[in-house]
Amino acid sequence: MICENFALCGGCQLDLGYASQLETKIEAFKKLFDRNDFEVFPSPSEHFRARAEFRIHREDGKLYLSMNPYGQNVRVKISSCPILLDGLEEKLLKCLQIASKEEILEHKLYGIKILGSLAKESLITLIYHKKLDEKWQQKALDLSQKLQCHIIGRSKKEKIILTQSHITEVLKIHNQDIFYIQDEGRFSQPNPYANTQMIEFVLSNLPLRPQGDLLEMYCGSGNFTIPLAKRFHKVFATEIVKSAITTLKENAKNNAIDNITPARLSGKETIEALNFARPFFRLKEINLKDFNFSHILLDPPRSGIGDAEMLEFIQRFEHIIYISCNPQSLKSDLATLLKTHQIKRCAVFDQFPYTHHLECGFILSKNT
Repeated sequence: MICENFALCGGCQLDLGYASQLETKIEAFKKLFDRNDFEVFPSPSEHFRARAEFRIHREDGKLYLSMNPYGQNVRVKISSCPILLDGLEEKLLKCLQIASKEEILEHKLYGIKILGSLAKESLITLIYHKKLDEKWQQKALDLSQKLQCHIIGRSKKEKIILTQSHITEVLKIHNQDIFYIQDEGRFSQPNPYANTQMIEFVLSNLPLRPQGDLLEMYCGSGNFTIPLAKRFHKVFATEIVKSAITTLKENAKNNAIDNITPARLSGKETIEALNFARPFFRLKEINLKDFNFSHILLDPPRSGIGDAEMLEFIQRFEHIIYISCNPQSLKSDLATLLKTHQIKRCAVFDQFPYTHHLECGFILSKNT
């Protein structure tokens, strides 16, 4: 990928060709885990990122994208962003070109976000330092129609949804279409190509026919839950964010999945519930004794698990699927998990090209 903003824009930190930057991260992974027996799943070298956020640069009466250089509190003008999915960069630049000529849209515009999908849907969020009135809404609606995308306006304590606040992503997983609702402002996987690889890697390590039940913690809105559900009799999926649980239910319905039982529980609460340590009103219609768990799937925040009680709980399961966006915290957790389990397969996924970040997945089975 050729990008004139390398070393200026903080979005990409490794000013190297794609193969070289991936090799740099692979070598670091080898050294950290002292192993060579892992699979490597590369990303496309450009047009892979489905979401991004920029600040606004003004010059000669025109609006441009801007970003902070890595580790610096200054802004630089960004003329292009080739890591964005096909069509998203063009849509952003056209949006700013139109807004430059409309005072109501341009005035006090502070930032801009975009969310796109392989299904060619897109949503742009315009962020302001002013109250958004009816005149703004009309101009923004006109902009939405010209761009053929959804528009949301945000300012302090204000969110204006003109058409809708989500897009639909469609991933082809093992030749089957999986439908996901992706909401503005909520986490979604930034690289749909790497995300597809992660899901297929996990599926390739599961029996084709259900042999047990799955506990999934940190399930979000169902990125793994939905495609994995058919490999288990039942799935108990927990997540602390209430709105994510709502979206998970919609995703299950849209994919004709009926064996998922979602619950709004933190990690600690999940342990308490499954230990029957105390009753939860939220679970009054769920009989946890009906589940016979064979697998647990974890996709925790960057900080990992890091809690001795939770790691001890995880060790009970015959099979552990651990997806991590931080190899350092994963290694720390593995120091405990490998006392009772062994690594069956592991892989790295270049979810974030041109950065130091590397996603990885480990499949563990209990020692015999």
